[in-house]
Amino acid sequence: MEIFFGAFTSEWEQRRAALLHEMSSGGRGASAEEEMRKRLKQLAQLGATGGGGGSSGASGGRGSASKGRAAPRAQATSATTVTRPMEARLAAVAKGSQPAVVKMASYGGGARVGAMLNYVSRGGELKVENESGRILEGRKELARIRGDWEHLFQNRAESRDIGSFSVEIAASDVASEEALHEQVRSTLTSGFGDRRYAYAIAKNDGGSVTVQGLVVLRSGQGERLTGDVKAAGIIQGRYDASAAVGEAAAKFSFHGYGNGVEFGASRLRGLVDRHDDVRDDRGQPIANEKVAGDLVQKEWRGELHSRKSRDVMHVIMSARAGTDVAAFEGAVRDFLAHQFAGHRYVFAMHDPASDPKEAEEGGKRPHVHAHAIVAMKSDSGDRIQTTPAVFREWRSVMAEKAREHGIEMEMTDRREFAAPPAFTRTQVRPVSREGRTEHVGTSGRPG
Repeated sequence: MEIFFGAFTSEWEQRRAALLHEMSSGGRGASAEEEMRKRLKQLAQLGATGGGGGSSGASGGRGSASKGRAAPRAQATSATTVTRPMEARLAAVAKGSQPAVVKMASYGGGARVGAMLNYVSRGGELKVENESGRILEGRKELARIRGDWEHLFQNRAESRDIGSFSVEIAASDVASEEALHEQVRSTLTSGFGDRRYAYAIAKNDGGSVTVQGLVVLRSGQGERLTGDVKAAGIIQGRYDASAAVGEAAAKFSFHGYGNGVEFGASRLRGLVDRHDDVRDDRGQPIANEKVAGDLVQKEWRGELHSRKSRDVMHVIMSARAGTDVAAFEGAVRDFLAHQFAGHRYVFAMHDPASDPKEAEEGGKRPHVHAHAIVAMKSDSGDRIQTTPAVFREWRSVMAEKAREHGIEMEMTDRREFAAPPAFTRTQVRPVSREGRTEHVGTSGRPG
């Protein structure tokens, strides 16, 4: 079978394909490697994109990069990556070059720009530089940025993920506390359907009860409630038409809504703090704040399908402790100008020597780093695309600009080191820090 190496977007994938093909043909891996070298050399001479950038050069970091002047720069980036083969990059790392670190910290809507700029500038105490090289200092100048960028924002409303509700249930004959909980869950499920929820019960004079809780507004079939008076009317109608209405009369109402896991976890922890007995839709007790956070993080997260406006993004570029600060600032400036040409952005350096924020408050980190706030939409209407291939291109360009400023830096990929991604805090937790740290899994799935 003929292998078309150009179909693979990275040198690492091409090498693996060549080696597997040679092995499956009964040949030797060494000859496959030699063939791979020849073909990569041919691709480089032809200006193909077989290196790290793949086809992302045409779209990397600048939306539709075929428009305006961004396209030639993107193509040049791919060509630059081809001239830095994996052997050269890994050999440089082995000799002490530091890896390029460019991280996407977060996205935000237009309303969040002020808070993000306040963090980046340390409340206006650090100088901030914009895309034209102008230095902005003080809160007053920073406050004008949002107005200058307003025309670039979609101002898209955040999704309503979790609603706060209450239900008044008339008195009924129940034999025990457990029977009361079963009746409450029957009432709630008749109205909410298959939505996940958590609740607490407060008994009133006369035998009626008030149920307070939180419900995921999106159903398993994709129907999303709005968490307001209109949604309460929909739920009330469904309950009144159900068989459960024969057990007891119930009145549903919503009292607010919010977006995302953090909102849900915060509200559920508050519910646990106010009530002694909080349970979920399956009758499981939510005993403490940790259980409340885990329920939202691990079980409700997949049901939320949160949507937030992505008007700006927060990008962090960092270097090792001891890196020349002035050189790194120049590299960051050139990287942003190259990668986000046509976009509005600002950046600020966080140097441990001049950071006004104390270490115990999260400042004065030992390594120098830069924070950038970038408008996702350019003045010409292009939007930045963020994909793994684009992030790889960012690191490649950052490494190139750093080398131009005398900093030994290379783009690296964990696949080239045969290293799996690190476990996240939701997968393992430390159980011993004496000597070598030991971990145990946090889920019931076999390891």
